Amino acid sequence: MTLEELRLLRVVQGVLVRNYVDTQKLDVQVIGSSVYIEGAFVIFDYHSSRKKEDRIETELSARRSLLYIEQQIRGMGEVTHLEMKLSNWERRGPQWVAKGDSF
Repeated sequence: MTLEELRLLRVVQGVLVRNYVDTQKLDVQVIGSSVYIEGAFVIFDYHSSRKKEDRIETELSARRSLLYIEQQIRGMGEVTHLEMKLSNWERRGPQWVAKGDSF
């Protein structure tokens, strides 16, 4: 891994951490100017008092965060390709859709 790839990896990880993503459940790789993210997309829940009834709200929040993170990474000038293979989310057209029972 070159120094530039390492720097880009740290920037991408910073974007994920700033958006409260559990990075231990993701494998982030940078090869050249391409970014590859694989694993489970999980956002830390700091509101443990929330009930399970807020499942729809939680899913919408995760979807918004996923779109925002994708936009932030694609917006970096040095990133030419972004591939996200998530075990609990899938891309359908312009939207991210939860697979199965993600929450």
